[in-house]
Amino acid sequence: MKRWTFALTALIFLMTTGIGNAATTQVDSLIKKLIQKGILTEEEGDQLKSEVAYDEKNLRAENLKNDTPEWVQNFKFSGDFRGRVQTERRESGAGASQGERVRGRMRTRLNLEAKANDKAKVIVGIATDGGTNSAGNNPRSGNYTYSSYNSGTAFSKPWVVLNKAYGQYTPDDRLTLSLGKMDNPVWEPMEFLWDADITPEGGAVQYKYKLNDKVDLLALGSVFALGEFNPSTSDPFMYVAQLGAMIKPTDRADAKVALTYTGYGNIKNGFTGGNTNNTNGTNLIQTGTTALLYDYSAPMGSVELGLNDPLGDSFPIYIPRVGLFGEYTNNPSPNKENTAWMAGGYLGNSKINGWKTWKLTGAYKVIGKDAWLDIFPDSDFYSGATGVKGVEGILEIGLAKNMSFALDWYTTRRIGSTVAKAPEHLIQYDFNWKF
Repeated sequence: MKRWTFALTALIFLMTTGIGNAATTQVDSLIKKLIQKGILTEEEGDQLKSEVAYDEKNLRAENLKNDTPEWVQNFKFSGDFRGRVQTERRESGAGASQGERVRGRMRTRLNLEAKANDKAKVIVGIATDGGTNSAGNNPRSGNYTYSSYNSGTAFSKPWVVLNKAYGQYTPDDRLTLSLGKMDNPVWEPMEFLWDADITPEGGAVQYKYKLNDKVDLLALGSVFALGEFNPSTSDPFMYVAQLGAMIKPTDRADAKVALTYTGYGNIKNGFTGGNTNNTNGTNLIQTGTTALLYDYSAPMGSVELGLNDPLGDSFPIYIPRVGLFGEYTNNPSPNKENTAWMAGGYLGNSKINGWKTWKLTGAYKVIGKDAWLDIFPDSDFYSGATGVKGVEGILEIGLAKNMSFALDWYTTRRIGSTVAKAPEHLIQYDFNWKF
């Protein structure tokens, strides 16, 4: 019987190489007749149909690839669109509410990846801009608030800016070198000290080494430009070194840990960084000019622990995964208000893609006034300021393939003995499409 199966598979494969759907119909008829004559059983017939369909699909894909010009194959497009309704209310220093603000917002991004060869590629991306006074002045946001540009002109058109542009070279599967305006290579378990929309500019080297079947070692070295003062040679810059490991002791449990050092150069020489909330300590260096009072070079520790299928099928609601995460940093330059930390957890699917996928995340976050430069933190967490603390909760639900809904809720307030608490409540309702 196996000889019949092999012979028929070969015959049917030949029939499908150029005839398409007509050949498939003939194959179905042929298999039906062979079953009727007792040459094949029903089970063998169904198996043969599956094998033919699989071979035909692969053949069509191969033919399409061969017929497509090489320059077209070297390009890959991707992107996303997010529609948002945002409500926010912040109390004033006297405890009175400033009133609730409701905004319609959107963000869209388009990325192009072009292969130069098997080891090198260029990534270019454009995005809507979150600036309100001039294009590109808000590196922490791509959100366009409806009819907010041009002094609130109805149906005004948003700016589109260069979001990223960098070259990447991967000589082997362990080493990656990047140069340009890039996706942020620094890892943290949840958006916190780095806003997810930031695309730093400079160079980065990433290395991954497989120690054994259970442990992968990770390393990052990067240098990013923060400003350029012509004709000064003392331009501000930062460098980030990160050492980490991905550990998988069992099929169900895993962990990711990282130790990071962030250092700065020339930032106390009149540097303000732009897009600042003016919450870091500053010092008057001359009439009308201020500079940062402290250095912000500091170590950081980050960890994420995960467990797949923690409760099995016996629990009424199936939970695919649970996790705990945390992050801590201490800036040794000042002696107070110099720590930032986050602790949180999640349950649900690792990724949201398709109906019935979901994830619930919660975290408590604290950022001391001078623990971190105030030009980098999550811009939705009390407008990205330092000297704040609060809670963030996120519910994500998959609606269809590459489409999801997210509810993001923040309750935050100022901290410090010299400032009013001025609590803020912010809720974001997001619909996301990816392609």
